[in-house]
Amino acid sequence: MSQVYLKDFVIEAKHGVHDHEKINSQRFKIHIELEVDTPKAYQTDAVENTVSYSDIRKTVIHIVQNNTFDLIEHLAQVIVDALLENKLIQRVTISIEKLDVYPDAIPGIRLTQSQN
Repeated sequence: MSQVYLKDFVIEAKHGVHDHEKINSQRFKIHIELEVDTPKAYQTDAVENTVSYSDIRKTVIHIVQNNTFDLIEHLAQVIVDALLENKLIQRVTISIEKLDVYPDAIPGIRLTQSQN
């Protein structure tokens, strides 16, 4: 088992409970860690035998920028569900932080889920 990750990914989007959060973009910092079962990648040097962090990034961008969620918990769940469709991914941990809410603190959530 190995890990693939996307760290400190900052993306602007419109998520939140308050009306102004649905109108004005704010910055979200996303961290994703994947436990993957990709032993062939170590021998073949072929991208089709691993989980591509480029594909992970594209998936996150698509979900974050093409939807609006009241809760970042729901946003995290939708991203995790999409990533776990890839059966090479055994476990996902995602953290989402809202960077622009407070001047003195960064609120966020962390979710971990495994394949069923």
